[in-house]
Amino acid sequence: MISLPKRSPSGHSSSALHRQIIQELGSRIVGGRYPAGDSLPNEEVLCAELQVSRTALREAVKVLGAKGLLDSRPRIGTSIRPVKAWNMLDADILAWRCRHDQDQGEELLRQLSEVREIIEPNACLLAARNRTPAELADVESAYMAMAASENIQDWVKADLNFHVAVLAASRNQLLIPLSTVISSALEMLLSFSARRASNFKKALPDHGKVLEAIRAQDERGAFVSMQKLLSDTRARLTRR
Repeated sequence: MISLPKRSPSGHSSSALHRQIIQELGSRIVGGRYPAGDSLPNEEVLCAELQVSRTALREAVKVLGAKGLLDSRPRIGTSIRPVKAWNMLDADILAWRCRHDQDQGEELLRQLSEVREIIEPNACLLAARNRTPAELADVESAYMAMAASENIQDWVKADLNFHVAVLAASRNQLLIPLSTVISSALEMLLSFSARRASNFKKALPDHGKVLEAIRAQDERGAFVSMQKLLSDTRARLTRR
């Protein structure tokens, strides 16, 4: 049962309830309580169990459908979609999978790191070639924030901004949107990697080498520096 938050004039209670329903149903689906191929319990059952309105439930189902978890059809009902249809880069789905199966979650993070190794070294090469002074300043600003961070949360935020700034500096209009698509999942990966390191700032010198290569417009150096940085990140993910 979901505990209903108190109403507030600002309407935040409605938003909080909506989020709670999404979290509860999404966690049940990813955790296997509602297996792929099965139908979601009907609205009457779920509304009674969760103590929510049909409107609130339907809105949550729409969100989970957009994440690839559910398929709703008039007069047929709502079914759980196959795992291969889920948006694995969605931050919620990644978090639910990590929560229910640590090994599975870590495997997904490892695969995300592999995707980064395919994309980011080449994006970094382009950043060294194409960056403007303003874009270089964004990379520098993120690096300085990493150096000044005093806790993991600040480090991860600055680290994420660093990689997003590098993608933006590539000036490739097809690469830039990737930062929006994977940013939430990447934030989880960076946090996980930082916690695996003996010192969460251990990767700062490697980020510095990436920055220097972009500043010097050294395309090869930028590619190699980013490749090493990401390889070390993946190595920390596999270290127990």
